[in-house]
Amino acid sequence: MNKKWYGIISLFLCLLVLGACGTSENKSSSNADNKDSKEVSAEEKNDKKGKSQDLGDFVIELGGKVIEQDGKFVIEGQSNLIPGSRLVGELYVSEDEVFADTTELVQDDGSFTMELEHHQYGEAEIVVRFDFDNVQDDPVLRHYGDKGQKLEGPIIYKHEVFGDILKKAEVSVHYDPSNKSDLTFAVPEWNELPEDYGDPRVWIEVDEITEDKEFYYLQGRSNLLEGAEIKGSFGSNRDTAQIKPDGSFELKMEYEYLEDKDFVIEFDPLWQWNEIEEAYGSKGQKLVGDLVKTNKYNDNQTVEKVIPWNENE
Repeated sequence: MNKKWYGIISLFLCLLVLGACGTSENKSSSNADNKDSKEVSAEEKNDKKGKSQDLGDFVIELGGKVIEQDGKFVIEGQSNLIPGSRLVGELYVSEDEVFADTTELVQDDGSFTMELEHHQYGEAEIVVRFDFDNVQDDPVLRHYGDKGQKLEGPIIYKHEVFGDILKKAEVSVHYDPSNKSDLTFAVPEWNELPEDYGDPRVWIEVDEITEDKEFYYLQGRSNLLEGAEIKGSFGSNRDTAQIKPDGSFELKMEYEYLEDKDFVIEFDPLWQWNEIEEAYGSKGQKLVGDLVKTNKYNDNQTVEKVIPWNENE
């Protein structure tokens, strides 16, 4: 009898031990699953955090696409600007004529949406700009500088406001009603800066001249500083242009058939941006080289490049 009870008790104790081991394993497995779940969640959070850390980078990203909808241009944009940054949207129907404009704030994820009235006919240019000659909140000014001086990247341009040189981020897309391609903002591909960029021994080269019986188009490059204004002429036809960030330029002059006439490009430092005058002298006194011309009336110096032209060649 004692042996019988001893066997029953031993069996009971074994069952208790096995039950406890199973519970422990289940708990361990459950804890492991919870741990894995927590780790995945943390990774997702880190990924999101990593993406949000791009917001506020000084190399500015600004883009998106334009959709024609209900008599409007709707801009669906994305940026890495900090939330609250103010953007300006404009629709140009000619080089200097703004048909419609608007302003919007960047959202928490860097996105923005704009609407511009549709001009209904003809070609146009749609521009989105982040600048500091419009109102920006204090956190934006502190982050990027009150003149945008911390802005960097291929969409950054200099411009003058009341004698001060400011930086802006700007993208644009050309609208042609005869070409129904996607209206997507693109980042320009600049050439490398010349090694002698900003040197007072100025050079100017024209790479291409084309015409369509309405205009002449000149594309060229130089070592002039960004923002320097040049003047082009062909007979009585004139145009002005500013040097782009990589030293390149484009001139557009009305077409006119003229024999024995050359294109002339001139650079005069007088009345230009302060930093342009400082680099070359307000009267061009720092300019040197074989393109330098001296005014016989006041001794001011300018740069003059003559491009021989014969459209029959």
